[in-house]
Amino acid sequence: MPFKAHIPDEVLADLRRRLGQVKWPDQLPGTTWEHGADIGTMRKLADYWEKKYDWRAQEARINRFAQFTTEIDGQRIHFIHQRSARADAIPLLLLHGWPGSIVEFLALIEPLTNPKDSHTPAFNVIIPSLPGFGFSGPTRSPGWDTRRMAKAFVVLMDRLGYSRYGIQGGDWGSFIARRMAFQAPQRVIGLHLNFLPVPPPTPEALAQLSDEERRRFSGFQEGEDFAYFKLHEDRPQTVAYALTDSPVGWLAWTVNEFRAVSDHSGDFLTAVDRDSFFTNITLYWVTGTVGSSLRIYREEKLAGLNSDSMPRIETPVAYADFPKEAIASPYRWIDKAYNIIQRTEMPKGGHFAALEQPDLLIRDIRTFFAKLKR
Repeated sequence: MPFKAHIPDEVLADLRRRLGQVKWPDQLPGTTWEHGADIGTMRKLADYWEKKYDWRAQEARINRFAQFTTEIDGQRIHFIHQRSARADAIPLLLLHGWPGSIVEFLALIEPLTNPKDSHTPAFNVIIPSLPGFGFSGPTRSPGWDTRRMAKAFVVLMDRLGYSRYGIQGGDWGSFIARRMAFQAPQRVIGLHLNFLPVPPPTPEALAQLSDEERRRFSGFQEGEDFAYFKLHEDRPQTVAYALTDSPVGWLAWTVNEFRAVSDHSGDFLTAVDRDSFFTNITLYWVTGTVGSSLRIYREEKLAGLNSDSMPRIETPVAYADFPKEAIASPYRWIDKAYNIIQRTEMPKGGHFAALEQPDLLIRDIRTFFAKLKR
């Protein structure tokens, strides 16, 4: 069913009202980020969100692209489906994670569907909102882990008439992409991934890491910024009350994650466009999916998939390794588990690759799928 984004005026007015009536916490004198989100930064960001940010302009930006909804496995699925004019265009599914959304990929759509060079691969781009996220709305039943999402997206691509297609993913999107390749290897021609954590292949492998390898593999997981993951895994419904009721609470929660894993020297908004960041978090707020988006962590744990190790995947894989990624496994571990045919050590960028370095990501996607065509 065709879809256009339009959030009611009263929802936007309620957001502005809440932003104008914040009950601010205190902060220890002389501190900034030592105990979490800095109140000075938060006041400035909240003021911008309330008084300067223009959702309607960003809504129009989203509505430039063809959007649809369908129902799969009892769940509404929203997706962008922007076709190329090229007859040889490759179907490409782009999958986001948390706290990401379709907004991450908006800047990629035109260059991928309509490249200026006729020798450059063109793509039919499909960008779904994960179940429980954004315009897909809250999940309606338990059990929506990455395995179930992968099955749903295999169905989606079948419905769209694509029997062979590529997938690009980061964060949870990377896990879903890999499960799709495992479930439907005859359909998935290649995976382009910018997040590829792999567990140690042997008990001894951890002890054999160099200091730099250990920092990249374990540093984030063992650090303070990883605390959100455990909370989402164990008590997503509890934290949902606070984040769903307070836009500044939600803002602080997401600012902490963007600041922790994007490539910047102090201000994460030098790495990520300000309005794209606010569109991303506003999308969660106005669709009522702040709480439901957290469930994927709990569902993954309940299904035992956090420690699940899939058999080696023979589907061709491109790994775009951005230097500030939250977790990066040693290449020798990755090579044992995946058929890596392209590996790119990116000069800059972090976890939100499509937002931080869209040009580098586009170039790497094109290079990979050009290889597959040849």
